[in-house]
Amino acid sequence: MMLTVWLTLPASEVVKVGELAIDDPDAKGALEGQFRYTPEYLENPKAFPLDPLHLPLSADIFDADRPHAGVHGVFEDSLPDDWGRRLLARHYKLGRKDQRIPQLLRLLGTQGLGALSYMEKGRPDLKTTGVPLRHLQELVLLAERFEQDGAVDDDELSLLFQAGSSPGGARPKALVKDESGAYLAKFASARDQLDVVSLEATAMELGRRAGIETADSRLLALGSRKCLLVKRFDINEAGGRNHLVSMQSLLKADGYYYASYRDLAEVIRHVSALPAQDLHKLYRQMVFNVMIGNTDDHLKNFIMLHNDEGWRLSPAFDLVPNIGFNREHVLRIGLDNRPPDLETLLQEAGHFGLKRRQQAKEVVMEVHEAVLEWPAIFTANKVSAKDAESIGRDISQRLKKCLR
Repeated sequence: MMLTVWLTLPASEVVKVGELAIDDPDAKGALEGQFRYTPEYLENPKAFPLDPLHLPLSADIFDADRPHAGVHGVFEDSLPDDWGRRLLARHYKLGRKDQRIPQLLRLLGTQGLGALSYMEKGRPDLKTTGVPLRHLQELVLLAERFEQDGAVDDDELSLLFQAGSSPGGARPKALVKDESGAYLAKFASARDQLDVVSLEATAMELGRRAGIETADSRLLALGSRKCLLVKRFDINEAGGRNHLVSMQSLLKADGYYYASYRDLAEVIRHVSALPAQDLHKLYRQMVFNVMIGNTDDHLKNFIMLHNDEGWRLSPAFDLVPNIGFNREHVLRIGLDNRPPDLETLLQEAGHFGLKRRQQAKEVVMEVHEAVLEWPAIFTANKVSAKDAESIGRDISQRLKKCLR
């Protein structure tokens, strides 16, 4: 298979970046592939590497670094995870053998998150993905039915597919837009044991109060249901795109990995246009994740975003309290995945450019003071008393440990 890769720049200009060539699968279904930049892109003064660590601007041919996937991780970052892939498979009636990454990229075309598009031939006709915000009530009901038993007809599936084929993650969501911008709408899941939508809205608000640059978000009531709207940061005010690559791709991590916040800091040192600022941002977010109990702090939840400044750590997103009541974080803090105490947080600060112990302690105390406000924010977002009791107990224990 041959796919042409196109890039939408922040000023909305669409340029041809390179070509993907993927072999047919072998007897075990594994794929091998290659990528190369076009000569025109390499000569473009606006050109930048799609992956600053693994795809430098060069006329070389790059073998895919994802074992058996046929493409580099930065291209797979365009694809959705479980929820969107289910919609893709249902919409195109794909069997298992037709759900390999290159086929999904071809079908996704211009509809992925980020700035990349994939075409077999021709130039992409790029439009802002998503459906009008006025369809939210209908979308939340369709998503609920699709998740529970798949009982949606072709017309309903078409609307759901248009709104939801590209977002990542396993939970129901949709891409929507209005005159003020484009948003990711996040819905409740039939599997939820807690009011996850309200809890995420609460964590995002607490993050802002703690001095974290978060994606803009707001909680909406849709009858008896709720929805969290999160402003997309891959689309700028001019309607252009900001390219993104996940920390999972930058670290070439796959399957079960054993990574740490220090590993993310090392990537930032090598990649960021303003490493000192981004390192401080990451340290504050790590401290916040510890205190709020955001244990689902996996590598796809950290993104490097390319804009007119160059590469920068993206705004924080997917901030959720410890809804799984996990004892460990996905990422290590220091040498351990378990919640750290104050001394560990202070010792880690040097890896994030905070050389003075007092400077790190001030960050910890600022975040601690903000997270202490959780009862009021839970109440404002109408988190149930049962959920507030269970999640609040976990947060309180973490806050106490962070001062010991």
